[in-house]
Amino acid sequence: MLKAILFRLGGAVPVLIMVTCGIFALIHLAPGDAATLLAPDEAGPAEVARLRAMWGLDQPLLVQLWRFLVNAAQFNFGNSLRYQQPVIDLIAARLPATLELALVTLTIATAIGVPMGMAAALNKGKWIDGVVSFISIAGVSAPSFWIGILLVLFFSAELHLLPSGSRLPYGTPLDPGTGLFLLDSLLQGRFDTMRLVALHLALPAITLALGMVGIIARITRSAIVDVGQEDFIYTAVAKGLTRRAIVRRHLLPNSAIPISTIIGLELGVLISGTIIAEVVFSWPGVGTLLYQAVSVRDTPLTTGVVIVYTMLFILLNVCIDLFYFIVDPRVRAAGGMKA
Repeated sequence: MLKAILFRLGGAVPVLIMVTCGIFALIHLAPGDAATLLAPDEAGPAEVARLRAMWGLDQPLLVQLWRFLVNAAQFNFGNSLRYQQPVIDLIAARLPATLELALVTLTIATAIGVPMGMAAALNKGKWIDGVVSFISIAGVSAPSFWIGILLVLFFSAELHLLPSGSRLPYGTPLDPGTGLFLLDSLLQGRFDTMRLVALHLALPAITLALGMVGIIARITRSAIVDVGQEDFIYTAVAKGLTRRAIVRRHLLPNSAIPISTIIGLELGVLISGTIIAEVVFSWPGVGTLLYQAVSVRDTPLTTGVVIVYTMLFILLNVCIDLFYFIVDPRVRAAGGMKA
């Protein structure tokens, strides 16, 4: 088991190197550079050249890439060209906001998607199955930025029920211990602040959850339908077990692996895919930070954020494999994950 985990983590090293090389190439293929975009409007060619030399942008691309890789191997992504702060500090300050948004979104999507998929599977071919299929396709097909804008126009501009951006109103008293405002406000007993946090989370979380509900519902339906055709289900029916008992004891436990797999993968997609929603709702997370970095060709910050995204996605996949080992006796009997 431990050997397999170490093998997976070791295989992440070439992936991270390829991702870094790809990001460097894409940034340098785009027109302009950080010195041109960040220089004051009145700066002349001499000032732009000075900034370019100070930041090492006048060096060949391979030299810049090698220097970044050497520093990144020591968990040092350098300083942001835009903010003039260590990249790792900027990411650490913004990551809790992205994680909180992703976790709340995943909770909403799972709480809706799994029951929907179960209802569709247990009523296969009936009108409920058709409704779930329609909702799933509509949720997956609609662009998240379009849904977000519509929700802002309706719930914020028209009804004035929900805030349209940020995590909290300016000046709200809260000690950000963990950086997860829902948890911090709960631990500090600030329930009014917790309510404000939930209101600010509502629109971006719903926007992202609508696209995930369809995916989770379809995978849940497919998993339960497949398990329902196994011989042990027919045996349970022949033994006279009630439908509720069959679902609780046999269908759900044996469908847990594909369902948990898609939920885990969707969390990884959420962490790295909240960029558009964060920009639309002015959410101060890593996605907004990446957007700001790309807009000014901030190579250290852009590359650092993408590397962190990649590492989180790899760790989530390892956690999913560990979950297999815990819930599936067949994996345990085989000695865990195979390298």
